[in-house]
Amino acid sequence: MENKKFDVAVIGGGPAGLAAALAAEKQGAKVILIERENSLGGILKQCIHDGFGLIRFKKKMAGPEYALSFIEEVGKSSVKVELLTFVTKITKAVEILDLSWQGD
Repeated sequence: MENKKFDVAVIGGGPAGLAAALAAEKQGAKVILIERENSLGGILKQCIHDGFGLIRFKKKMAGPEYALSFIEEVGKSSVKVELLTFVTKITKAVEILDLSWQGD
């Protein structure tokens, strides 16, 4: 994976991760979504019962259909997706830009 800077890193491409990545991007953040599997969707890919999507997509969907709708939204967004990628360490880095000065 390239060494890039992001405002938000979302770990996991299941339903919560997809929603979080899209919400952060909507607020103007530069977002990376990291998924350990070779596809997004998480457990939704296995949920064949319906009942998903009523609030977000205004229609009743089975899990795979709901996941696909989210995946398509992410595909149209600026969210950077890294599949088959594991997070092995998280560290906190703080950068402070001091803009104070003395003038007339």
